[in-house]
Amino acid sequence: MYPSQEAREIAILLRIARELDICGDATAAVDNPSELLAWATILTDPTIMAWRAQDSGGRYLQVSADHRRPPVRGHVSAVLACEQHPQFWHALHLKDLRAGDTRTLTRHDLTQAWEAMPITAPDDHTTPGPPLA
Repeated sequence: MYPSQEAREIAILLRIARELDICGDATAAVDNPSELLAWATILTDPTIMAWRAQDSGGRYLQVSADHRRPPVRGHVSAVLACEQHPQFWHALHLKDLRAGDTRTLTRHDLTQAWEAMPITAPDDHTTPGPPLA
């Protein structure tokens, strides 16, 4: 998925800024489970949720916490769309989560699911697990 025009504009502005100071909420989209686990490890006292969108049924994992020091003062979240990561979703035992539902998870849950992930070579073109259905 490509970023929107607005996201590209902000990314350019942030790269050329000498200093960054965000006052307000910020959400980052992450691309893989390891990045989400990094956010869960770095943030202080994070809330970790698995949720399914009410309308589309899309599967998401979210790590969020309040952050009160520079460069971000506000609520910080990282979100992983899990349609491309069915093995991670299944390793978290979330296959019974229905559209519109949420489930609270822990850092330990994320760590265990990550440890259960099979290691595949970068040039391995096999399907990464059962479909989410």
